[in-house]
Amino acid sequence: MKYFVGVDGGGSGCRVVLTSAKRTILARASGGPANIETSFVTARENIIKSCKLALNLAKIPEEEIKNCYAVLGLAGSNLGNYAKKLTQELPFAKNLILNDGEITLEGAIGPLDGCIGALGTGSIFVGRKEGKVSLTGGWGFNLGDDGSGAKLGKELMRMSIKCHDGLEKHTKLTEDLLAEFQNDISKLVEKAKAFEPRDYAFYAPQIFSALNSGDQIAKKIVSQEVWNIEKSLLAAGFSPSKPFCLIGGLGKLFLPHLGEVFQKTVREPKGDALTGAISIAFKKYT
Repeated sequence: MKYFVGVDGGGSGCRVVLTSAKRTILARASGGPANIETSFVTARENIIKSCKLALNLAKIPEEEIKNCYAVLGLAGSNLGNYAKKLTQELPFAKNLILNDGEITLEGAIGPLDGCIGALGTGSIFVGRKEGKVSLTGGWGFNLGDDGSGAKLGKELMRMSIKCHDGLEKHTKLTEDLLAEFQNDISKLVEKAKAFEPRDYAFYAPQIFSALNSGDQIAKKIVSQEVWNIEKSLLAAGFSPSKPFCLIGGLGKLFLPHLGEVFQKTVREPKGDALTGAISIAFKKYT
């Protein structure tokens, strides 16, 4: 029996869909983080575990994973040789590893030209023009991820330190953050040394909540990321005449703050990243 698997893996978690050769959905499953650039071994284990869970839910023996044809959209796959290494270590019959933004684009707008901004724990902007896909951003948390939850959270911590040093004026947002660390900057700095992107992203909803209350530090942080998002969308090929979607947990939070042309052009995605992964899998393996 031949099965098809779609995987969407990022800094917050891993989602899997398992289908038959007739595209019937047999099971869905989820698991832990699967960013292969920030934590390769953990990501590999979570991917395999989640796929086996899907097989179990479909009452299919785990050994049948060897008969699965998989397309995986994974954060960090465009960096280093992580994707090549993982391809060789997965137990599927065949697998194709793409950036998570590519399967998200396919799911959102199908085969059409257009672009998407994926704004979650991390971020990436993906466009398609005359059938050719291009990526903007997606370079990882250390040097990229503009408009992401992780970037927002890190900026909040940086601004809180500036407030402590007298370079900025404290607001309720920064005061509340420092209170979590007993108003001891050294504790904040020490704790942040062990932070992963999802730990920073935890603070993103608080920033938008503060923004809605008129908090000036929140306004500075969000305004800078709005500028970054708009620039990235234009670089990815945004056009008012082409399909455009904002994806991810932060998409709807950022949208009211983007320029009018983006607000008027945005549309609901046709499907999600797993829809895109399965679509690509059937194109490649049937």
